[in-house]
Amino acid sequence: MHDPLGTLLADGVIEEICARLKSGKEADLWLVRHGGEIVAAKVYKARQARSFRNNSAYKEGRQVRDTRTQRAMARGSRFGQDAAEEAWKSSEADALHTLHAAGVRVPTPVLFYEGVLLMELVVDAHGHPAPRLVDAHVTRDVAAALYADLRGQAVRMLACDLIHGDLSPYNVLLGREGPVVIDFPQVVGAAHNSQAESFFQRDLENLRRFLAGIDPALRAAANDAREIWRAYVRRELSPDYVPSGKSSGEAPPDRRGHGGRHGSRPEEGAAAPREPTRPERSQRAAPAPSRERRPARAEPQDRQHPAAPGPGQRGGRERGRRNATPTPEVIRVGRLPAGPAGTPAAAPHRSTSGRSPSGTSPAHAAQRADDSQSQHRRRRRRRRS
Repeated sequence: MHDPLGTLLADGVIEEICARLKSGKEADLWLVRHGGEIVAAKVYKARQARSFRNNSAYKEGRQVRDTRTQRAMARGSRFGQDAAEEAWKSSEADALHTLHAAGVRVPTPVLFYEGVLLMELVVDAHGHPAPRLVDAHVTRDVAAALYADLRGQAVRMLACDLIHGDLSPYNVLLGREGPVVIDFPQVVGAAHNSQAESFFQRDLENLRRFLAGIDPALRAAANDAREIWRAYVRRELSPDYVPSGKSSGEAPPDRRGHGGRHGSRPEEGAAAPREPTRPERSQRAAPAPSRERRPARAEPQDRQHPAAPGPGQRGGRERGRRNATPTPEVIRVGRLPAGPAGTPAAAPHRSTSGRSPSGTSPAHAAQRADDSQSQHRRRRRRRRS
């Protein structure tokens, strides 16, 4: 007698242990009598005895109500490991209650007691335990209908934010009322797991590829999983959603604007939009010239050519250019004094570098010009006197 079932038998939860139905990689399934009826009792194996141990990707995003227990599970302490094991076992019971209430065809949950899950026994049309899809004889004329049914179950599960995570022909029973999905301990939260999309696509593709081996026409439905997931991400997924079946190369219709499709026909009475020609496109692309003319920018003083100032008039400091070093002062002399022999002196060479041809600075040149003017005035005074 199995110890967990012995606890249920001693506590009066079950009346009789009938037989063991099968043994899997995660649990053993027994037939027991509960309330006068034969039900299935799922007894989970210990973590050390399970062949399916790498379950960290499935447990991502799972939370428990007790924050202390959640912290212990994150630290990986002995208490946390035991709590994680209990949460792993109870996750299937929680998922079955949620999915059964949403109309998904799953075994009806009965009771979860001391780590043992009691649920409905799925039978076929003859009242015998239902066979798995991988073991049943499926003909070509029913393969497409089976795929459509199982795809609808996957859509309803996703509408509940749940993903099976390990869905395959081994986890589907051909029951009396249709295919039934079983084995949910690795159920994945679609909104809290970073690998939820890959889990969902793998689940649906496992079923499609198996049934496409029977009916090759199902190869055209290779884009169903991606289309269903896009609808889920866009919050357009309903329990009765049916994918369009378009290939992955076709772009989805544009839903922007006022609800119309991109490229749809215009309403009656409205002019159809005309495709612009190439010159019109270039005119639209070029910026329109402004009508207001900006005032001409004043030229710097050294670039203008005004009339020469009178004698004794000094030039001001040149306006500096923006973001440039200020240019040295340039002195302009309108009329130079005559030389010693009475001939006018040669005009000084104008240099843009700010220095005279002799190499003197502008300040020295201005001082010399002032001295020469002063001498000229003194000579004139002497001649008059």
